[in-house]
Amino acid sequence: MKDGVAWAAMSGFADPYAVPFAMALGASTMGVGVLRSIPSLASSIFQFFNERMVRGLGSCKKALLLTVFVQTLSLFAAAAAVFLPAGAAFPALLAAVVVYAVAGNMSGPPWAVLMGEYIPASKRGNFFGFRSQVVGITFFAASFLASEILGLAGKGTLWGFCAVFCAAGVFRVMSYYFLTLMHEPRTCFHMPRGTEVKFLASFDFRKGRVPALFFSVLVLLASTYLAAPYFSVYSLKELRCDYFHYMVLMTIGPLMTYLFMKRWGQAADAYGSVKILKAAFLLIPAVPLLWALSRNFYYLAAVEMCSGIIWGAYLIGMNNFIYETIPAHSRAGYNAFFSFTNGLAQFGGALAGGWLYERLPAIWGSAFIFLLLISAFLRALAVIPLFLMVREVRSVRAVGPVELLLFVSGFKPLVG
Repeated sequence: MKDGVAWAAMSGFADPYAVPFAMALGASTMGVGVLRSIPSLASSIFQFFNERMVRGLGSCKKALLLTVFVQTLSLFAAAAAVFLPAGAAFPALLAAVVVYAVAGNMSGPPWAVLMGEYIPASKRGNFFGFRSQVVGITFFAASFLASEILGLAGKGTLWGFCAVFCAAGVFRVMSYYFLTLMHEPRTCFHMPRGTEVKFLASFDFRKGRVPALFFSVLVLLASTYLAAPYFSVYSLKELRCDYFHYMVLMTIGPLMTYLFMKRWGQAADAYGSVKILKAAFLLIPAVPLLWALSRNFYYLAAVEMCSGIIWGAYLIGMNNFIYETIPAHSRAGYNAFFSFTNGLAQFGGALAGGWLYERLPAIWGSAFIFLLLISAFLRALAVIPLFLMVREVRSVRAVGPVELLLFVSGFKPLVG
């Protein structure tokens, strides 16, 4: 829990402000696309070495601490970019963000393996949901504080970004300390056994639900990242948001994700992770359509709140699905492959989105609106393999969509 709070503070200071930092250093729209895509590609490639790293070190905890230490150094390196000449500043920031993303993604699978041994199976959704609520509140508070620092510095002023990223590094140091206190079972039954995930060698949907789900995830995330990296550009350049309003639009969604993950987690424990994933996949395509309808700040903030709730279902559903479906000794590999899928989708989607953003005709005054419509259509296609081929792996309670909505919104208790 303490690591989660420190991590959320780091993330709240760093993640929403990497794009504004790059724009302050003179990055173009395509430069933003590169900033959001190259780190994902690098992370995807390095995921293939995740199991090997864990086995080589002989410990999930050692692998976790190593990657967190490297990520800490990358944050201070990003802050130092403000002191470099104009031509070198953005490349230096890009390099630091690449290391930040790679190290952060490499830390995920060994952390997930350790957490999988802590929490009883029947309580995972509830615990991770509660932890996410605490993380979400911390993330939002940290993002607000960072926006105040940047607002005090003035738009485009670089010292504010230096302070924000240095603070993020300090919080990651705190996170590192708390991670040193984690326990790792001496039995080593959770350690990977050299049986890497063989998706690419036998990618037959008829042989299992996992390949079908990962294919749906690849389509969904690639479609999402077609537009997602450019919400920042749209908000700052076309909507002309100041840092406070930008912060609200960029963080209100993650806050709602974290706040509702406990309810989604309880629902996943009772009704099954696949049921939660299907709800998320059906609702996610509506988000870009709603963004296209208005430029009003309060309306867009409300859309982002709904978006955050929906993405919370996706995250908790995927988390529980992996724990339910994959044995302990294979979870590091499957979590790594999931991160690889995410990174590959983000790389392809972000680059394609940046290219389209500069070439699509304007609809209702903006090419971004056209990009949103394309993203919505492609997201909807991801529903097909999920609904046709993915089933629950355990006995769960039957529930209809109305009952599920009432439970998640708090109007119905978990009974019956």
